[in-house]
Amino acid sequence: MSTETQEATEMGTKPTAEHEWMQQLVGEWRTETEMSMPNGEKVNTTGKESVENLGGLWALGKGTGAMPDGQQMTYYTGLGYDVSFKEYRGFMVMSVSSHLWKYVGELSGDRKTMTLNCVGPNMTKEGETSNYRDVITIVDANHRILSSYGQGENGEWQEWMVSHYTRV
Repeated sequence: MSTETQEATEMGTKPTAEHEWMQQLVGEWRTETEMSMPNGEKVNTTGKESVENLGGLWALGKGTGAMPDGQQMTYYTGLGYDVSFKEYRGFMVMSVSSHLWKYVGELSGDRKTMTLNCVGPNMTKEGETSNYRDVITIVDANHRILSSYGQGENGEWQEWMVSHYTRV
């Protein structure tokens, strides 16, 4: 093997212990979601998600589901650990939103919970932004929960969506 070929195969980021956590997300999932509407109404929907491993560095997902009004949507997600910045980073894009959701995450000490923070469009005030938080809790190898929160004007976090993911 030439020196140039050897160097090329040794380049790139190698997975670290931080990357291992994301492999729990890989697989095929059924989703059951409950959303709380501003008027207090609860809306339940179902969907599916497929997550694959990209080089041991990223968990990439594609999912489908329904919006509260019944409109079908597709979304793509990515979650990785950035070794340069020493933090978890992620993204989400959806067929029903022009916003690129960019997350910065933190893994709990017991390695059961990933908290992802981001800024996005305020869902009740046109032209404004709000802080959001998605919390992934690993229940076991076949069940995880995603809880989504928005930060109110008073600074308190309000849960507005809970999704249960069951491995299929």
